[in-house]
Amino acid sequence: MAIIVDKVKKRQQIALACKDLIANEGIKNLTISKITQTAHIAKGSFYDYFESKEDLVFELTLQLMNEYNQSIEQKLKGAFTIKEKLFIFASFFYDKKYSLLRKIYNEFIAIALTTPNQKMIEFQSSCFTLYQEWISEILSSIPNNKAIASYLISALKGIYISAIALNKENRLKDELENFITLFLQKVIQ
Repeated sequence: MAIIVDKVKKRQQIALACKDLIANEGIKNLTISKITQTAHIAKGSFYDYFESKEDLVFELTLQLMNEYNQSIEQKLKGAFTIKEKLFIFASFFYDKKYSLLRKIYNEFIAIALTTPNQKMIEFQSSCFTLYQEWISEILSSIPNNKAIASYLISALKGIYISAIALNKENRLKDELENFITLFLQKVIQ
């Protein structure tokens, strides 16, 4: 009797099995051989589930970001002040518990910037829309909160990318917290 494999579930399992490998190797050093060894699958089987190693990184990013988004949404519900909520939102960029996720997300961003596809663009758009909704809600008492939310998200990402590019990640938390504090002082007067 033939074994029926749930391809979606198997794809997710393979991606999750490679989480540490992707975080440690990065897309440049990631090989199909390393992936198949880590996931305990035959080399030929890899292509039954993924188009490329970039597709694997995207699948893993999808899974991990969906989990992250659910956890942050719950944390935001438990926060009271605008400042506290914005710090929760910004914690992705500096909190040690998200370091593995950040490494994988950085690999995804490198792929999305160099070889984007429609699925990646749609994923990025849906994340941006979700974050814009969250921040708009956080800033609901401020006029033009939706536009301000868009600018704030872009600013936070810019600070993060600059810190990585300048090798100043150790100062990132302070920079983000200072930015949010200044932002709130200027916007909420």
